[in-house]
Amino acid sequence: MKSFLLVAILLLFSEAKTQSAFFNSWLNAKVFKNTNVGVMVYDLDKDSVLFSNNAEKNLISASTLKLVTTAAALKELGAEYRFKTELAYADSLQNGVLSGNLHINGFGDPTLGSKFFFDDQKAFIQQWVDAIKKAGISSIKGDIVANDSYLGSSPAPYDWLWSDISNYYGSPARALNVFDNQYSISFSSKEAGTTAEIVNVSPTIPYLKLNNKVLASEDQKDNAYILGGPLEFNKEVEGTIPANKSNFKVKGAIPDPALFLAFLLYEELKNSGISVKGTYKSTREKIKQNLPVFYTHYSPALKEIIIVTNKQSNNLFAEACGAAVKMKLGSVDYQETIESAFTNCSFDQSLIKDASGLSPTNALSPKNFVLLLKTMYSDSKFFPFYKESLSVSGKDGTLKNFGSTQKFTGNFFGKSGSMTGIKSYAGYLKTTLGKNIIVVIMTNHFSSESTTIKEKSEELINHIYLNY
Repeated sequence: MKSFLLVAILLLFSEAKTQSAFFNSWLNAKVFKNTNVGVMVYDLDKDSVLFSNNAEKNLISASTLKLVTTAAALKELGAEYRFKTELAYADSLQNGVLSGNLHINGFGDPTLGSKFFFDDQKAFIQQWVDAIKKAGISSIKGDIVANDSYLGSSPAPYDWLWSDISNYYGSPARALNVFDNQYSISFSSKEAGTTAEIVNVSPTIPYLKLNNKVLASEDQKDNAYILGGPLEFNKEVEGTIPANKSNFKVKGAIPDPALFLAFLLYEELKNSGISVKGTYKSTREKIKQNLPVFYTHYSPALKEIIIVTNKQSNNLFAEACGAAVKMKLGSVDYQETIESAFTNCSFDQSLIKDASGLSPTNALSPKNFVLLLKTMYSDSKFFPFYKESLSVSGKDGTLKNFGSTQKFTGNFFGKSGSMTGIKSYAGYLKTTLGKNIIVVIMTNHFSSESTTIKEKSEELINHIYLNY
């Protein structure tokens, strides 16, 4: 009996030594030279750490931060939570004539006219016009006023890069958002070195002015940037696009989406036979009096919104979810919001500046992610919704091309994050032996090719998948 136990212990020791040797070899790979590598691999079934390196070191997370945001939204708001937008009016309504302004009161809905939910992105505007007619309004003497005050006056997170703001992925969440806060510029380019021509802007934004400095280039990548503040109407468009393209599109963030929403309703009312004597405008000042609300529009449920947030890595949706949680908890900033939502995940030791991961000053540890993912895994109420929002390796979302040629295809559920010199992966792995493992890999400031970092991350996950 003693000899049997001794053999068993020796085998376990030998296996552990072999696995440790693999991990050490993986960490010392040439691709990671001069790179900060943080890893934590956690066995949920045995409640134990399998591998770790720099597990408590704060590293830039990029979009894996959305795992934190969507978890907090589920926990604090609930899977069935819906954002609302109200239509109200000021002054009197008599004989179909509204003597004052028509107000659109926003509460942070990121889905108004979203391409991720609606084939007809303008359908909600017609619903609003129908509601206005049903309320008995046939003419408006005042203005169409979009009230964008609910989330405060700050136009964007302070830590976002200037080169990101005004591009499609750099649109901050406001109280009023529309069409995913995106527009596209269509360019026609000729030979390299010549100025590309703007041929179309869609949708048409009447107050947007573009100063075009974009050049054609032999480089086949989109290296064009739209520069300007979130509330500035005059934008500089610089950089390069591929040469000899007839319809090359560059996407931007709609400046002052509340104002554009007011314009859309203003135009649709006129087209529907309801006269508006005033104009359209937006405001970030709170209306002092309580105005009669005659229609309330609701978004899709949060459980559907977080699917888009995580699978599409949608910054706008993440910021909207984060803002909603912050408002509910009454937090001073988003760092305090997450610390309050997850008191057991050591977020008080992290640096969280936004909800989407776009800020390069966000810094969390692999251990933070493991504690969060462990917390959500044990939450039977919300985990099914949370897991459904995650991308599946080799199948969809941000992991569609991750592990597609590896054995673990279809068995890693999580999120990727990337920006220049940054790449991270975090999620749940179901192994060949049926084990439930959390894997977090964070690489910062690498000088290797991004694809090489991706391949090394796949290698580690594949090893865990086959051996545990």
